[in-house]
Amino acid sequence: MRYIPNTEEQKKEMLKEIGVSSFEDLIESIPQSIRVKGKLNIPEAISETELEEKIYHIAQKNSNFFLMKPLIGAGAYRHYIPEAVKFLLQREEFWTCYTPYQPELSQGTLQSIFEYQTYISRLIKMEVIIPSIYDGASATAEAALMSLRLTHKNKIIVSNLLHPHYRETLKTYLAPHEPEIIDLPYKNGLVDIEKLKTLLDEDVVSVIIQSPNFFGGIEKLAEISEIVHSKSILLINVITESMSLGILKAPGETGADIVTGNAQSFGMDLNYGGPYNAYLATKKQYIRQLPGRIVGETVDVDGKRVFVMTMRAREQDIRREKATSNICTNHNLNVLATNIYLSLMGTEGIYQLSLLNTKSAHYLENLLLKSGKFEKVFNYPFYNEFLLKSKEDISTINKKLLENNFIPPLKIGEFYKEENLKNVLLFAVTEVLSRDNLNKVARILSE
Repeated sequence: MRYIPNTEEQKKEMLKEIGVSSFEDLIESIPQSIRVKGKLNIPEAISETELEEKIYHIAQKNSNFFLMKPLIGAGAYRHYIPEAVKFLLQREEFWTCYTPYQPELSQGTLQSIFEYQTYISRLIKMEVIIPSIYDGASATAEAALMSLRLTHKNKIIVSNLLHPHYRETLKTYLAPHEPEIIDLPYKNGLVDIEKLKTLLDEDVVSVIIQSPNFFGGIEKLAEISEIVHSKSILLINVITESMSLGILKAPGETGADIVTGNAQSFGMDLNYGGPYNAYLATKKQYIRQLPGRIVGETVDVDGKRVFVMTMRAREQDIRREKATSNICTNHNLNVLATNIYLSLMGTEGIYQLSLLNTKSAHYLENLLLKSGKFEKVFNYPFYNEFLLKSKEDISTINKKLLENNFIPPLKIGEFYKEENLKNVLLFAVTEVLSRDNLNKVARILSE
């Protein structure tokens, strides 16, 4: 968008409309003591051509991200996005983030959301799907709020291996409701199931478990579900890497009551951390406590197949204090990206890609352990992320990788301060890393 300044005549016209004679009159109510004295310390104005050149030179200081291969994930994963996704997203009919209240004007948008719901439902084996939640963190918080409404109890048990950013978001969302948040510790890279048994009592609302967890470990969800449900408590399953759904058992089949997931891996690039999209799913019996809206299929007066919003909390628009949630985004362009991506990949494509991710991750772990420069921290099953303790200083490893166009893995000590996690790295592997890339990484880190 180009900057278009106002002429002196236009300024006078606006001041007259406001009812003051000058700009000084307009800001008269602002005390002199807090006004800026003198000119701002910013450069003098330059021409548009000069500005473009200046910005271009600043941009040249950035690394070429396309050539940089990431070994970091931790909630945001770089997957290959087919050109068809990028091309179809350019269609102007879909360039809106607004909720499609008028079905007669929004059939394309509504159909896209309906298809997205259908795909996710098939992947996670849950009855009801809410699309268009900001991201995985806010979806997790919405699930926790939903569990409070369903049970009217006040304790929520949260796995210590839930993404640290998700845990912080959860605390922020829940603060006004003042529940007791109980930390569930881990043991050998997975949640401590024996400790979980001791924490369950009649005041517990829900148990929140991420799988694959923040360390990459695949949790024993079926066993956890049985323990939690024996006490009539809700199980919330959080998924940060939805690509794992291609090969892991679906949450609906392991007994989850509410499922939240970040859909970023399906057709969305990293985009400096957002915007992304997330989903929230549950059983049909809990449908009235869901936030957001559901798109459904019906027929019009001529008997033709059409799509409409079949359920949404009207209170979101007219009685906010009575709403289940005031999350009123649509995020339709991101929903469309996921819909196109899943349509192109299909069931077999997602399975094959998911399988490639996990095989590549295990291949790299093997190479690094053989180098003698790393050792295992925990012996646990993992999908495409794993922890390794380095015998070399992490800053040296980072330098080597960056010099060879690899984005280094996450230093887990940034979030976990335990002694045994010092000098430990969280590696992530996706299909953007070829076999040659993985061999190169192992060679660089073994020198």
